[in-house]
Amino acid sequence: MEAQIQQAVEIASGYSNDNSLKQQALEFIQQFKSSTDGWKHCLTILNSATVGSDAISLNLKFFIFQVFDERVPTLSDDEKIVLKDAVYSYLKYIITKGTIEPVFLRNAVAKTLGLLFVHCTLTCYPTIIKDLLGMASQADGNFNALATDYYVKTLVIIHQEIGDQMIIKDKNDIQRSSLLKDRIRDNEMIDMVRSWRQALGHFSSPETVDSSNDIETKALFREIVIGILTAIGFYSSWIEINLILDQEFLSLFYRCLTSDDSKIQIEATNTFINILHKKMPPAKKLELITFLHLGSFLNQMQLDVKNVKFEFAQALARLCRELGIECVQVLEKSSHEELKYDQFRNTCVSKILEIMPLIFKFLENEYDDLSLEVFPFIGAYLLFLERNLVNEDLDFSALDNDQILTSLLNKIILKMRYDDSDDGNDEESIELFNDVRSKLASFQDSIVVINDTLSLDVMIESINTFLFHHLDRGDNKISNWRDIELGLYQLNYYSEMLRNNKMNLPKTMINSSRPYFVFNEMLCKIVDNSTTILVSHPLIQLLFFELIMKHYTFFTNSNIQVEGINKNETLLKVLKIFVSNFGVFSENPKVKFRTWYLFYRFIKLTRPQVDDYVIIELVKSVTTLLDFDFSITANKNNSDLHDVDLTLVEESGSFENQMYLFEAIGILVTLTNDENKGTIVLQGVLQPLFSNLEKCINAIDNINLELLLQAHHSLLLIGTLVKGVEGIRANQLTDKFVGILEQISQVVLITLERFDDYNVVREACSFCLVRLLSLLSKLDTEHSSMLQDISSKYFTITMNGFEKRKMPEVSNFLNFVSQIFHFCGKSEPVYGLLASLLAPLVHKVVAFINQSTENIGDDITKRDVLELQRSFISFLTSVSSDNMDSIWIVNDTNKHALITVINLMLSYSCSYLENDISLVKAALTELIALNNSLGTGQVWHKNDTFKNDNNVFEKADEILVGNSFLVCIELTFKIRDKHVLKDAQFRNGVLLEVTRLMRTISFAGNYVPDANTLRRENAKTKGANEQTNGNDSVSIQNASTCQQMANILISQVGFTPSDAEEFIHRLSQATDRNFTKYMLSLIN
Repeated sequence: MEAQIQQAVEIASGYSNDNSLKQQALEFIQQFKSSTDGWKHCLTILNSATVGSDAISLNLKFFIFQVFDERVPTLSDDEKIVLKDAVYSYLKYIITKGTIEPVFLRNAVAKTLGLLFVHCTLTCYPTIIKDLLGMASQADGNFNALATDYYVKTLVIIHQEIGDQMIIKDKNDIQRSSLLKDRIRDNEMIDMVRSWRQALGHFSSPETVDSSNDIETKALFREIVIGILTAIGFYSSWIEINLILDQEFLSLFYRCLTSDDSKIQIEATNTFINILHKKMPPAKKLELITFLHLGSFLNQMQLDVKNVKFEFAQALARLCRELGIECVQVLEKSSHEELKYDQFRNTCVSKILEIMPLIFKFLENEYDDLSLEVFPFIGAYLLFLERNLVNEDLDFSALDNDQILTSLLNKIILKMRYDDSDDGNDEESIELFNDVRSKLASFQDSIVVINDTLSLDVMIESINTFLFHHLDRGDNKISNWRDIELGLYQLNYYSEMLRNNKMNLPKTMINSSRPYFVFNEMLCKIVDNSTTILVSHPLIQLLFFELIMKHYTFFTNSNIQVEGINKNETLLKVLKIFVSNFGVFSENPKVKFRTWYLFYRFIKLTRPQVDDYVIIELVKSVTTLLDFDFSITANKNNSDLHDVDLTLVEESGSFENQMYLFEAIGILVTLTNDENKGTIVLQGVLQPLFSNLEKCINAIDNINLELLLQAHHSLLLIGTLVKGVEGIRANQLTDKFVGILEQISQVVLITLERFDDYNVVREACSFCLVRLLSLLSKLDTEHSSMLQDISSKYFTITMNGFEKRKMPEVSNFLNFVSQIFHFCGKSEPVYGLLASLLAPLVHKVVAFINQSTENIGDDITKRDVLELQRSFISFLTSVSSDNMDSIWIVNDTNKHALITVINLMLSYSCSYLENDISLVKAALTELIALNNSLGTGQVWHKNDTFKNDNNVFEKADEILVGNSFLVCIELTFKIRDKHVLKDAQFRNGVLLEVTRLMRTISFAGNYVPDANTLRRENAKTKGANEQTNGNDSVSIQNASTCQQMANILISQVGFTPSDAEEFIHRLSQATDRNFTKYMLSLIN
């Protein structure tokens, strides 16, 4: 068995390239570890190495101790003693021979000894620590180095098992750990601390270190010192701290901190940190900090951080950080009475001030990783000052004096500068640096809160230094881009400070305040001196344009003025910078494309009032960027070009970004004073796009994806250009301009007709026509026929190819028709067109929805069907909201369509268990609208321009009113699942609509009073001196529909006549919510 174990371990350790054999070895090892007697075989092997002459490999030894570790908790007391004796024998053998085994193996032995301590001390063997200390101690008072190393390593393991608060333990383990710590405190602690003191003094002394030239021995000495320091730091959290707080220990710690060995130095800092973390009352903690004298000692070291090992510098930074945080926490946690004691408060404050030079030194270090170490202290320090801003009872002026805050803020700002070794082009390093900057900015925020005047002065000085210093001394030398970037960043911070009013200025005074004036002055100074300040670097370019965009109101608000600055000239300079190589013509793609967007936003928001020649020059400049040249780099669609998903197509080029430029040009066209010039500009931009579409139409017989995208992109750019023109003034809608709109519409419609089989082109044409509609709706009656002709052609093409449309396309078409109703429905020709469209559209949409519902196969399709249903109901509702319900009863065909709509809404309303609640609510809303306008069979709203008393919906009582009220009964008194009545969404969404529907039916043909009217009328009714006409309602109920409702309540629900009368009376008097509560009480 022993031979098998050794062989398996060697194979598993990587001495075989046969993966199958290695897997077999691993499986054997796992079975062996889990066996109950495996540890005994390991004992045999270990004994053979100490008693016999058999040599075993290091890997096998390591495996043996792993097996021991797993079995220790399950062994009986007798078996634990057997195991302990075997490990002791092995340890004595190693120590006697003086064999320094590898660190990993010594750690493994210490792990087993530590577990034996945990599981034996309270039951069967209480002297493991004494035994190990006995092996380490020699008769002459010195220490055996190897035995001391095992002793110290075991102590570290013991703490990790019983004292480490980070390890989650069960209740029994916590109880045992508590007992073991008590045992150590009572029986072992004095000897342990003495051994630490003596061993640390011995192995850290120069004499001991220099006594051996053997590298292995020197390394062992170092590990012992590090182990002792680690143990002291660990145990300090739960032993009597005074045992290690004496001058001798402190001298030893200082010796280690100034050692030539950086690893010892690092561990010494960790020991100090652990001691500082000892939980104790504030007063005691201040005594501890005072005793340690760390602040003064670290200052006396006069370390040049740049010349020490980076890891040690980090450790020192952590030590300064923790020392500072502990001092701040003393102030935070002390009682008011303690802090009123001047000596106590001043001592603590002095300890903080003592480490400030060190904190500044680490903060300004070139390495961010080092600076980050002190950030938590800076945050804690500033937070304390913020919390005590209004504390007039206690004097903390020494902590927030101008000198400290000025130095700190200056160093924070300087730390925000890009390092000289960073070129600012690597995205990953920029992201990391921005993380550091955001933390620094939060510190700057705090200082602004603490002392806004000081902060303002420091910021203005830094901005002037980084942006304008070379101007002030007449130096034409180009500045370092890092300085310019930092200056712009600080100016941006300054602007955000004003925007968020961190200085707590009265809101009405912000724009006229001195800080705001200074900001605008500096912004104008940058623009005026752009050629010398604005270095072409992506970070500077983006910062500048983002800053301009944030403060576009400077150019639009006439109340914002800067002395000596002509805002129009500044605006022209900004526009010039935009259309330069610094802006939209930048060679950097990220800058170029972002600037295209910002240029569009700037033009849109400022609508610059400049001379026509300036606009023409702007457009000419930008026009050179409008040629779109793209190629398809990847396509994951199938070969069917009729149904292309553009999200699965990857292409090169700048099409999406160019859309911003096209919209910007459209806006610029509307700003020209000479209508002819604007028209010429528009024609010049459109002509290449028209040519593109002509080529596409001519090449349709050789259709491919690239051709489809060419047509799609051209159409979207036309639509985007038209979108920009939407803000055109009425006096600019000349015949020439209208002619261009007509030309656009004809090109789009011809393209749609030829490419109607291809979804991507259909969608792009729809986008163009929607954009055109907003312009065409502004035309006077002289040109209204054009809108009718375009709409008629679009309706015809769409209706003829309706079955080709996808659900989102149908939704978009319904939205388009809704817009026609809204903008142009009062035009008689358009009304006639819509009247002829309505019935076939309703029938096609209903059939489309029914077919789509039957074919639902996944959640995406289900969502699309729901969205289409909502769009259809929204379309129906828009007919009523635009006061055009007369269109439903203008002819028999439309009346049949109306019946179809009513039945569909009734069906949606009743299917509340199957349908989405939002759909049920929308259907009820449409029934309310129809009952409101057509409940009497005739349109009674005077706002319906085309209402005709001769047009009657004969079946209104039966199909609309009667069925609507029956639906109300089905959703309340006859509801199939009463549990839904407890659902807040159902109550607030559906039941409230049911109440409104019943109220609408009861007031059919009359105005339906709203909640405010009802409250007002009820208040009159309850008045003590009610006049005879004081209870006259603004509107009266419809006797016929109320009787119809009463009959249904009596016959279908079982109401008595008096109950039905009371129900209908309350319906006329109560608000919607109150009546819903009343109705729920009846149901329950």
